[in-house]
Amino acid sequence: MHLLDYSQQKSNPAKRATDKYDWGQHSIGGRDTRRRNLVADSLGRQSARGSFKALARMIKGFALPLAMGLFLKAKRGAAIPSATFFATFFTLLSIFGSVYLAFGIGNPVNKVTNSLLSNTTFKHDAGTYFVSKALESATGDERTLLLNKGPQISAAVTSFLGNPVFKGELGAVSDVAYNYYTEGAKARQSIDVKPILQLALLGFESVDPQFSKLSKELNKIKPIKLQPQTNGPDASQVKSYFTLGVGLLLALSVLTLLLYLFFAKSLRAALRVPGIIFVSDGLLLVLLNIVVTAVVKHQATTATESLAREAIPIAAHPLTAPLMTNGVVELFVGLVLLFVSYSKRVNVSSQS
Repeated sequence: MHLLDYSQQKSNPAKRATDKYDWGQHSIGGRDTRRRNLVADSLGRQSARGSFKALARMIKGFALPLAMGLFLKAKRGAAIPSATFFATFFTLLSIFGSVYLAFGIGNPVNKVTNSLLSNTTFKHDAGTYFVSKALESATGDERTLLLNKGPQISAAVTSFLGNPVFKGELGAVSDVAYNYYTEGAKARQSIDVKPILQLALLGFESVDPQFSKLSKELNKIKPIKLQPQTNGPDASQVKSYFTLGVGLLLALSVLTLLLYLFFAKSLRAALRVPGIIFVSDGLLLVLLNIVVTAVVKHQATTATESLAREAIPIAAHPLTAPLMTNGVVELFVGLVLLFVSYSKRVNVSSQS
């Protein structure tokens, strides 16, 4: 059949020309289709860019003048007191808010214990310290056991402190006590520390079976009874007042900032003055963190026990960290506001 078709095409020049024309038309049609698709895609992208530009022009032409109409009344006599009050309230909020994040949000005891138990060096040194302190008062077979298996016992203590089950039990006990006193409970409650000690005993028994004798002593340990506070400040009231105070400072900061924006002279001033306040407060918090950290480290050096000298800075870190975190965030926000306030577009918008 192929030979027949070929012979027919060869004997019929007109048919060969028609076939070539058909193939040429197919190729040209394919190129035209691709060209139309490319043109359509280009028009679609241009339409999208045009939509975004139209939206930007609408914001610049309507939203920005509307905001400037609601605010920026250019009343210097009211703008200066508003900025002063905002700086005062926001500075207080930055300081007390950082303290609130450390002690008022979550259980601070768990923050301290988690920081200690997450430090590998502290856990290792705690195991060594335990053996050395036990040797100071040990006699007879107990002393012999500590001398012969001191490194294994130290390793068992280190492993026990890093055990997630121990961390969970310790956190649960701490939460019960913390919630009891910060929620102002009046009924008596108790916490059982026996599960924690049993976990420690299992670790010691893996080193030497003689430690199993201590199980009898564990059975004598009774739950610790929690009783309502009768002396000193009530923890629940202190936390409530502290929360109320921070909330009030937040509300006053927002209110005075809005008042300043209402009376500000221009958009540039409305960005620059809060930016300066944010940068100033950010630097203040960073400096406070440096000073507090230095004081804590100095106090740690005065401790008589070596483990305490190591533990105090580690334990204090999660309580002082909000100062540094808030300081860095405020510095960043303030620098962004200052950068925007010095841009040419903002200056042009302010003058127009």
